[in-house]
Amino acid sequence: MSTIKLTISILLVSILSLALYAPAPGIESSKFLEDFRKEYLNNFRVFQQVVSILEETAAKTTTKEQVPNLQNQLTKTRLAYKRIEFIFDYYESSYNYMKVNGGPLPKVDKENALVDIVAPNGLQTLDELIYSDQPFQEIEGIRKLSSDLVTDIDFIAQSHPTFNLGEKQLIEAIRTGLIRVFTLGVTGFDTPGSGNGLLEAETSFQAMHQAFLFFDGHHEPEAKKAFCTTDKLFKKAAKVFQKNKDFDTFDRMSFLKEIINPLYKSMLHFRVDNGVNADRFRYHAHNYDSENVFAEDFLDRSHYSEFTYFPLEHPASIALGRALFFDPILSKNKDMACSSCHDPKKAFADGLPKSATNQSGHYTKRNSPTLINAAYSSRFFWDLREFNLERQVAHVVSDSMEFNISFKEITDRLNRDPNYRQQFADAYKGISKQDINSQSISNAIAAYVSSLSSFNSPFDRYVRNEEKTYSQDAIKGFNLFMGKAACGTCHFAPVFNGMVPPFYLEAESEVLGVTDGFDTLRPMLDADKGRLGNGLNFENYPHFAHSFKTVTVRNSALTAPYMHNGSFKTLEEVMEFYDLGGGVGMGLALDNQTLSADPLLLTEAEKGFIVEFLETLSEPGIFQ
Repeated sequence: MSTIKLTISILLVSILSLALYAPAPGIESSKFLEDFRKEYLNNFRVFQQVVSILEETAAKTTTKEQVPNLQNQLTKTRLAYKRIEFIFDYYESSYNYMKVNGGPLPKVDKENALVDIVAPNGLQTLDELIYSDQPFQEIEGIRKLSSDLVTDIDFIAQSHPTFNLGEKQLIEAIRTGLIRVFTLGVTGFDTPGSGNGLLEAETSFQAMHQAFLFFDGHHEPEAKKAFCTTDKLFKKAAKVFQKNKDFDTFDRMSFLKEIINPLYKSMLHFRVDNGVNADRFRYHAHNYDSENVFAEDFLDRSHYSEFTYFPLEHPASIALGRALFFDPILSKNKDMACSSCHDPKKAFADGLPKSATNQSGHYTKRNSPTLINAAYSSRFFWDLREFNLERQVAHVVSDSMEFNISFKEITDRLNRDPNYRQQFADAYKGISKQDINSQSISNAIAAYVSSLSSFNSPFDRYVRNEEKTYSQDAIKGFNLFMGKAACGTCHFAPVFNGMVPPFYLEAESEVLGVTDGFDTLRPMLDADKGRLGNGLNFENYPHFAHSFKTVTVRNSALTAPYMHNGSFKTLEEVMEFYDLGGGVGMGLALDNQTLSADPLLLTEAEKGFIVEFLETLSEPGIFQ
């Protein structure tokens, strides 16, 4: 980038900063908030500058010997970004995901009708390429990505500085930043090539601490204690990062229990004691009144069911849905119920590789996953073809291999039952002309499924300090899961499914190269195309071939066999598959595998530790 272009960009941001400094209507105009905004804008400007220097450095990298200098500049660029990320991503989460620091994968741009797919871009892709085995061979791509990043940051600089900032927004952004560091930072998700996760996490914490200190002397007397507690915890975190520099041995369990959860709680108390209201400002799935990352109310289940026929939390709907769930009256021959494939005694799975159908000896093409915590998602089915639990019901009803019936016939049957007529009236009276209809039936079943929430496992109780005893081997397993083994970079805490933190709005799918059966010597790729065949035109792209929903691993010890096709009989086989690098690591040709093909190099003991941790995520018999 030329010096003239850089100067113009800086001047543009400086001019636009006038809008940043001016308090927006309806937003408090405390002097300390204005001071923070000015510091933030300075840090944003620094980031913009170092991105431009990265572009220049890439252009000047003409020999392999110059690659370390390029890597060093990328590190500076990413650290500059980490100083602004907790604010930038809070306000510009969509743009950040699409253009700045989203995963190094193709992305569907739902807001741009002129662009089908956005190629891998931004800081994560640069991290992957610049720290690859042969970075100089990727230099042309690196140069283009660096230039594109300059363009994208210059573009967002024209509007981003006008965001509205109040005490509530600053506190929420910092608390969200804590989640980001725990789920994406110290897990290594954010640094796929460099492995600089701990260094970047430390920088993020420093930035959030400095931001929080702007409240010093600008809070209610009742909030003094919470302010001091929060300050001490940030200082404690700084010492933890200073003493622990090794990624593989970093104690994530202690970090969670001694830093993340206490900080998340103390900042909530600070907000409450300071009289700051909790009205939702951003469209996130968080319940910002929750005290703990692993509390059952951490995520707001109602966020994922905002457009349902009737709120899923209604007790009468849940009770009715439970009755319908176990009643074969819903199937054509009255020989199947929802519980046929989702048995409470098997954690709402069925124990079969692929689910049974209404035809003896015939099976569906996929495994029945657990329904426990299914409500914490924005997409449903293995291929993500549906967007809410109600619509999921319709597929089962009409499928010729499952219920094989129409809603009209079900409605007629239910209307002939006085008990059901009364239950539907209790739940849905006055909403429609007919209490019993396709929407109320689907809503009731969805309400019951949504109620199947499980966050009280031995692991949960330990990390919430409700129990003091917990297996040391399971602690080792958790640390491996969230670190060296990279499980936590796809199965995101706290649900340990594919809902992407820190806002939990998008459901991920992954291409693992799942085999047909588990034969490590002669592996064969499972033929199921997964997400590519889900019938949604906007996802009809090659990179979705063999891509399947990342389901929760909670209660996984109770739901064997595993994967979309039930190929793996035990958790030990699952761990072996991942340790080998998935299908590609086992020798299969699969261009679009999202799982790294590099072996994890886990020892047998380490794999056992992870399995023991997974077993502590179970709650046997909770819904029987």
